[in-house]
Amino acid sequence: DNSNRQVLKPALFIYKLVGIHLKKIIYILFLGLILSCNSNKQLEGTWIGAYSYSENIESSMNLPIRSFVTFKNDNYFAKSFKYDYRAEKDFENGTFNYNWKKITYNSDNEYTNIVKSLNNDSLVIKRTDGSNNSVFKKLNDTLKNKAKNIKLIGKRYLVKSEKYNDTLNFINDTLLIKSTDKTRNPGIRWERINENGFDILFMEMDIPLIIRNELNGKIVLTGFHKKTYNLELIELK
Repeated sequence: DNSNRQVLKPALFIYKLVGIHLKKIIYILFLGLILSCNSNKQLEGTWIGAYSYSENIESSMNLPIRSFVTFKNDNYFAKSFKYDYRAEKDFENGTFNYNWKKITYNSDNEYTNIVKSLNNDSLVIKRTDGSNNSVFKKLNDTLKNKAKNIKLIGKRYLVKSEKYNDTLNFINDTLLIKSTDKTRNPGIRWERINENGFDILFMEMDIPLIIRNELNGKIVLTGFHKKTYNLELIELK
């Protein structure tokens, strides 16, 4: 009868409305999952530290960052120059998720990085207080080492770059001596790491370097800071 129809119509309307909202929620969750996966892809690759800067103070100092991070298949591996920090370990790894301008590691909401900006070759990590923001540069596959047997230990090299010349004497797998630095005794500590096909060279008080190739007796490197620098190491007999 008419009274039953009047009761059924609102009930049917509410049922349809709930169904529509449920579909929207499922769609939003699905879209969020897709966007999350796509967002992770934006970070795919190896990123080398370049320099840090502060938004709070006027300073021309842009300290080099001797660290790198590789994002791959929702996993990450990060490492710092082992002589820069006194932590229990100089590397970490696990899973990550990049979404809504935030990188969350190992599903731990307390351990996150805020992304200030991201493009094809530059990633800027922002500190919440605006101090010491960190700039990372994406390593192109063309920088992967093409010569597999480059040896440094026990050799002395002339460094030629756009800005300066120097000599490096690699004493052992820990220490080297720079001709222009007489203040550090017994020498400067260094570390060489192979990551994702990239041959990475860290030295105290210097920018991170990528060993690219050895051609005609010269080792070719690229350094990262506010600019990209090309260097050569020429062995001294």
